[in-house]
Amino acid sequence: MVKDFINRFREFIQKNKLIAPKDKIIVAVSGGVDSIVLLDVLNELKTQLKLELVAAHFNHKLRGDESDEDEKFVREFTSKLGIECYVRSEDTKEYCKSRKISIQEGARELRYNFFETLRLLKGFDKIATAHNANDNAETVLLNLFRGSGINGLAGIQIKRGNIIRPLLFATREEIEEYASEKGLPYRIDSSNLKTTYRRNYIRLKLLPLISENINPGIIETLNRTSQIFSELAEFIRHEVSKIIKFVSIEEGPGKILIDIQRLRSYLFFIQESVIISTIETFFNERVDFSRVLSVLNLIDSTPGSSVMLSKDLFVYRDRQHLVFLRKPEFEETEVFAYIHPGEKYETDSFVLSSEFVERENVQFNNDSRVEYIDAELIADELILRNWHPGDWFIPLGMKGRKKISDFLIDLKVPVYDKKKVLVLESEGKIVWVCGLRLDDRFKVTDSTNKILKIEFHQKLTQQSNE
Repeated sequence: MVKDFINRFREFIQKNKLIAPKDKIIVAVSGGVDSIVLLDVLNELKTQLKLELVAAHFNHKLRGDESDEDEKFVREFTSKLGIECYVRSEDTKEYCKSRKISIQEGARELRYNFFETLRLLKGFDKIATAHNANDNAETVLLNLFRGSGINGLAGIQIKRGNIIRPLLFATREEIEEYASEKGLPYRIDSSNLKTTYRRNYIRLKLLPLISENINPGIIETLNRTSQIFSELAEFIRHEVSKIIKFVSIEEGPGKILIDIQRLRSYLFFIQESVIISTIETFFNERVDFSRVLSVLNLIDSTPGSSVMLSKDLFVYRDRQHLVFLRKPEFEETEVFAYIHPGEKYETDSFVLSSEFVERENVQFNNDSRVEYIDAELIADELILRNWHPGDWFIPLGMKGRKKISDFLIDLKVPVYDKKKVLVLESEGKIVWVCGLRLDDRFKVTDSTNKILKIEFHQKLTQQSNE
């Protein structure tokens, strides 16, 4: 059985191009039977494939002494094989509490961040995890019950980025048989026996019931179904990549706009795929299907409606677009600076420049980022700051005062772009809503003797996603 298992393993990695000769592989080892068998098989093939192997173990500190015993076991087992082992531990509960995420989500985040950091630091090629055919079957059912889309029904990917899963061909029973025949020791995670967890309930209760009463080959059936949906998902990804070029605009790093009317022209499941692909392609994140539906619900919501996708990824609806933003893009940054006329002020996100010019060099145009001011009407020291509720000015061409909040509404400035708007102030009066409108009281007239040219430019390059 051992020889046959290794042969099937070799065929699986060759067919799916998971491992190449001379690969440097980090093997994720929890101490359970799956990861112990994975490490053992790779160690058996190490010489033949000229592999370089190291093990990595993450102690989540979730099960007290049991977690520490797992760590000790992995250290000892890898030492006997002569394989270097890297270990990291962290208080997972505290990590999740501080970030307001579930234990399952936080544990996975910590674990995979550790593996990827190790891979980069050590210059390794791949990270191998020990997911098996039963894990995949459970995932497909769990996603089905959650109301998942095509990607969810595709189950666990054989390869995703630098992560490979070489044991997906084998059932848990086959893996345990391999361990038994070779006399491999392993740890049993007591939390896997608690049916209060949905995945455990599916594994311990539901799947055995289906196997006994409906389909004895349910694991194989679900894996075959997973393969069909995986191929369908790959086809859709290819087609959707073309659609994204038509419906989206990339406004610099961390900001993507999707045209709502163009998105509406496609079938609903294509809309879902566009949202999923946008999040994965531009932000390198994955979100559950319920959040994808929440994003699509924004299409029929009022402008300003929003959805948090993760701790730092956010989507809101403006009048014509779904706007995807990284958190720094929509957080309000406090700006307060003293500006002297004729000088330049620059930050990482904008440039405000000013210079004194002669009247013959004044060129009025429709570019609101460039204005001319009667320099005799302003102080020698101006203040550049965020606008505040209650601020008002007299927009150029008008006679009455207007609140800046109302002015921004009239201009249809998207709700979260409003936070970036700055004003230039002189002795308590708003001189300029930067880049948008000059105050009428400071305009250049026939009686103006001294003219200050001011320019305001955001450091944001807009490019079409072609």
